[in-house]
Amino acid sequence: MERKSSKSEGKGVGGWWQDLRANVMAWVWKAPAEGQTKPALVFHAAIRIVFILILEFRRDSIPLRASALTFTVMLSMVPMLALGTAVLKGLGAGDQMREAAYRIIDQFDFRTVQEGGKLKPGSAAVPESIETPSTTGDGPGEVKAEGVPSESGGLVGQLRIAVGKIFDYVERTNFATLGAFGILGLLFAVISVLGSIEQAMNVIWATESGRPLGRKVMDYLALMILFPVSINVGLAAEATLESETLLSRINGLLPVGWVLPLVLKMVPVILLVATFTILYRFLPNSKVRVLPAFVGGLVGGVGWLLVQGLYVYLQIGVARYNAIYGSFAVLPLFMVWLYFGWVVFLTGAEMAFSAQNWRRYVPGVDTLAPIVRLALAFDILDNVFADYSKRYSSDKNRIARRLEISEAQVGKVLEDLEAAKLLKYLDEEESKYVPAAPAEKIEAVEVFDAICGSKTQTSPGGQVAEQVFDSARKALAGKTLADQL
Repeated sequence: MERKSSKSEGKGVGGWWQDLRANVMAWVWKAPAEGQTKPALVFHAAIRIVFILILEFRRDSIPLRASALTFTVMLSMVPMLALGTAVLKGLGAGDQMREAAYRIIDQFDFRTVQEGGKLKPGSAAVPESIETPSTTGDGPGEVKAEGVPSESGGLVGQLRIAVGKIFDYVERTNFATLGAFGILGLLFAVISVLGSIEQAMNVIWATESGRPLGRKVMDYLALMILFPVSINVGLAAEATLESETLLSRINGLLPVGWVLPLVLKMVPVILLVATFTILYRFLPNSKVRVLPAFVGGLVGGVGWLLVQGLYVYLQIGVARYNAIYGSFAVLPLFMVWLYFGWVVFLTGAEMAFSAQNWRRYVPGVDTLAPIVRLALAFDILDNVFADYSKRYSSDKNRIARRLEISEAQVGKVLEDLEAAKLLKYLDEEESKYVPAAPAEKIEAVEVFDAICGSKTQTSPGGQVAEQVFDSARKALAGKTLADQL
């Protein structure tokens, strides 16, 4: 008894904390019990999703990927906006892209919100003209433009100046003088930046193969056409909701005065959440279900508004960048603003991944042991042949659910089996597979070689491994999948 008490006292706070942490982690990663109540299951799932989000955020280096996307977007922003503006002008709309960008920035100006949300020309949030900013010689950091008061040195004013200058370049883009090669270069820039976004999403979803080039071009062009149209529709809906006639009719139907302002404030949130949900649903080269995509869109959209609003409210870096860069302070401030946006966007994608894989996620297991991969290969082939006997194709998501293992680990084994010509890849969008030959024609040794390899090194260790492999091949010799499954 004395030994036990002295041992527990010797642990101290550090030992107590380690025990508590181990117990919490064991509970988080424990499989949900059979008779668990619905509230307890939801709570357990929510905690596990948060833990998965934190682990994947670190593993996928989200801040580093956000930095890369920030620079990529900065280089390709003018071509992207030029193409989007051309689409809107072709549909008869005016400067809707610029107006949408200004409205997004103005939502973060808490001074205008406190005054009732009305933006007036000449205020700090809405400069009347931002086309010709000039620097005075009175000192660094003073950026003055016609119609812009001195308060525009704040972050909202700086961001509006940056956006205005970008759209000025866009306005000067003349598609008639670009020629065929110029337009192809513009499309290449747009496809490159969207490809970088898709690559980041594929890393999050542990998908090694991307879409074929032809499919990328078609999907990205559709996205570049639909996105400006959705902006135009959103602005039209917001303008309709703010019309005096409609407001008077709605007030007659809804006597509660606080309902209508709440609905008007929720319109941009709903549009942003819907946009993020669509991107999380279709950008990764993996099958993302609607509910996890919506969860990610909700976290990403609301988080984006909160983080950007907090960044603007705190005026992070304004004084320092104005003192160092002077009239060029707009550029770093705009890049930091973009960076935080990308961090939140990728975090929303991680949330969608966590919500979809919370049941099958195994922490700290990036690669399976060879014997586990071999067992998984036979299990996958068993599922594929079972589906094929019912005249169905098999997809990665369904196999992962049946075997209760992550889609990433199933996908890697599927790719090895497809490379060995044991499975045939049917649909790249849905990741569907069928057997490449009847089970009687596929030898078990072929599966072993597809997973473990058929060649070893000539070193002493390689010779030992070769003996082990030869023994395994002899045990499987003459046996087919029909005999094993």
